[in-house]
Amino acid sequence: MYVITGALGQTGSAVANALLGAGASIRLIVRSDDARSAHWYARGAEIVVADLTNTASLARAFDGVAGAYLMNPPNYRAGDMFAEARRIHNSLVAAANQAAVAHVVALSSVGAHQPAGTGNIATTWDFEQQLNKLHGGLTVLRAANFMENWAWSMQPVLAKGVLPTMFLPPERSLPMVAARDIGSTVAQLLLDTSDTSETRRLIELHGPQEYSPQDAGRILGELLNKEVTVVAAAEADWPGVFRGQGFPEITVRAFCEMFHGFNDGTVAFESTHETRRGRTTLKQALKACLPIAAA
Repeated sequence: MYVITGALGQTGSAVANALLGAGASIRLIVRSDDARSAHWYARGAEIVVADLTNTASLARAFDGVAGAYLMNPPNYRAGDMFAEARRIHNSLVAAANQAAVAHVVALSSVGAHQPAGTGNIATTWDFEQQLNKLHGGLTVLRAANFMENWAWSMQPVLAKGVLPTMFLPPERSLPMVAARDIGSTVAQLLLDTSDTSETRRLIELHGPQEYSPQDAGRILGELLNKEVTVVAAAEADWPGVFRGQGFPEITVRAFCEMFHGFNDGTVAFESTHETRRGRTTLKQALKACLPIAAA
């Protein structure tokens, strides 16, 4: 039995699919047992409702499992996303220790080795610091920028043939990886039958190659059979874009700092750790995003 946090999100559901595909039993930690759980019940998953800041309930949910997938999607609309993330990180680690989980695979991020200058990615730096308190085996998976993040920009592509660059220069290539490859990698690590009870590993996960906004625009044009123009936002306009989406000021500053970090190289892999590559291409990932964005 393996327990999965963030189970209804992009990577959590990918981990669940991969583990079920390998014949493993899974227990999903969710915030509420709503209609989205029906699919997982039908496939034999256990569902546990738990507050990630409630260490006691988490420890009960972790009891008896062979391994756990831990992650914390930041709450960008919280008054202080960093303080909330820190509370959750402490709770996750304390619960895993109380339940004596033998092996944790934790999702981190490119740039997580930097304590500052990375915006919201600093939440994963804090996560890694808290994970040092874990008693069992630990594998930290630092993932590249998600290919699926381009779905945030899909509506203007569909409506007007315009792709915003996610605040990157159009020609700036970055490591990107698909959520399904994160899921399959996590599943492989959890199912590893070697003794992981005392190990500490850090793995950097890339996609098959680096991609730029221009690559994304070209691929979307091919998929949609239409011309797609890649448009970069002026740096002075960045804060207004995020404020217009209703984010608190601390989150606005974090997003701007993160994109500065991608652009100036602060947010990058160390390239001194074990490296793995996913197989999913950007074209495959974007094709999967199209029906979702158009719905």
